[in-house]
Amino acid sequence: MTYITPSHEQAHAGLRAIKVVLTSAGPLDGPRRAAVAAVQRHLLHTDFDVDALDPIAPEELARAVRDPALREQLVNGLCAMTLCGERIDERELLEVERFAAALGARPDAVRQIHRLHERRLLLLRFDIARNTLLGKSVRRMLDEGGVYGLARNIASFAGVMENEPVAARYRSLEGYREGTLGKALFTFYRENGFSFPGEKRGVPEGVLTHDLSHILAGYGTDLVGEAMTIAFQAGYRRENPFGILVFLLVQLQQGVQLTVLAPAQQGMLATPGLADDLVRSFVRGTKMSIDLMDDWDFWSVMEVDLEELRRRYRVLPLAAAA
Repeated sequence: MTYITPSHEQAHAGLRAIKVVLTSAGPLDGPRRAAVAAVQRHLLHTDFDVDALDPIAPEELARAVRDPALREQLVNGLCAMTLCGERIDERELLEVERFAAALGARPDAVRQIHRLHERRLLLLRFDIARNTLLGKSVRRMLDEGGVYGLARNIASFAGVMENEPVAARYRSLEGYREGTLGKALFTFYRENGFSFPGEKRGVPEGVLTHDLSHILAGYGTDLVGEAMTIAFQAGYRRENPFGILVFLLVQLQQGVQLTVLAPAQQGMLATPGLADDLVRSFVRGTKMSIDLMDDWDFWSVMEVDLEELRRRYRVLPLAAAA
């Protein structure tokens, strides 16, 4: 399900619901207030005074939003907004459940915020990994190399062995022409000190689209750059984009380690201006013409100029996304 732009009236109703959920346990905290303002500015293009909004009953919201896909998106949005705060209160979960029941939509995010609140972190990690970044990657590795190929990917990532044929293919990118995607990938790995897929401690091939998204979008590899890249991926994702936003917020706002590939951090949205940057990055992803996580054959375009691919895939320049 790609992101759906709501009408002005639907956005107004949705923001009233967000206010009900986020103020059920007390006044809006700073990170959530910043997140609501950023969503209004860059995604909804509204400027409602959240403090002045009247509460809305779940049944009234259901009358205002009829489209099942938009209903699911709205419930996902309620869940994402709860994750933008310092913690999740049980009263917020109850309000999310009330709206989900009235809208007839209970996406994965509802279950996941319950697991976070209950500190059932092992189940939460498995749930998010299976339903967002890793699930399809693992399936792709199984499809392409079978169980043996998957095992070799895992073994090289763990540093147990080197998968020489795979590693050699990536090292060969050094000979590609300057300006191509392949050469940019080689430079990206070497300059950052990363190991190629197949090398010991190298990332599995199935998650390489994340690094290629860094390159296409032009984001760095510090913690903020990682957050921007994940938000960008959520934007271009055609299937469950909010699942990736949940991953981002749980890892970098709630401080729960979900992957060994990046450190966790608590309270990242307290950084001034970061909420705006993340929403802009998400919007930038929504403008793309392709979902890079949906069986994209990146090897078929390794010899294509990076700027040509940005035009082909409609990757907006960073300045245009501001």
